[in-house]
Amino acid sequence: MTVLEKEAAEILVRTAALEAVREFEKSQRKNRRVKVFQNAKKLMENYNRICQSVQEGVSEISDMDCAEELEEFSEEDIYINSIVKSKLRSIIMLAHIDKCLGLLETEEYRKNTPEKYLAFKYFYLDGMTYDSIAEVYGYGERTARRWITELTNILSVYLFGADAIVLD
Repeated sequence: MTVLEKEAAEILVRTAALEAVREFEKSQRKNRRVKVFQNAKKLMENYNRICQSVQEGVSEISDMDCAEELEEFSEEDIYINSIVKSKLRSIIMLAHIDKCLGLLETEEYRKNTPEKYLAFKYFYLDGMTYDSIAEVYGYGERTARRWITELTNILSVYLFGADAIVLD
């Protein structure tokens, strides 16, 4: 192999490696964007369950039916502390979601598209189907899906900030 052939081969290998790294980074950015969207969607799908858990769940020893039997456990008991911490995290997350929903609602009313926010709310908080939402507004089911996806993407930014935005 001549010197020119070796140099050409090295350039080809470097170029291929750079392209592979670019493709990998692009794939990682896309995966991150999808994960943020899925996390926002998962939070909204479980919003009512989280609310119910916070309202009705046991979070203190005094809330237990058999509190006398549990008094021998110290406050440092890992299991009980994990329940309390979980409830606290849920309360904080619900407050954050509620604030972000308020921002989303304000944005949609400002854009003069309150029906999109209401469709979003109907779907996630009231448990309506895409078809039911479409009937309410007289649009197709695909329109309801598009609106909810669009607002879930916007909510992702409100919920996760810069982590929701993937710069190319």
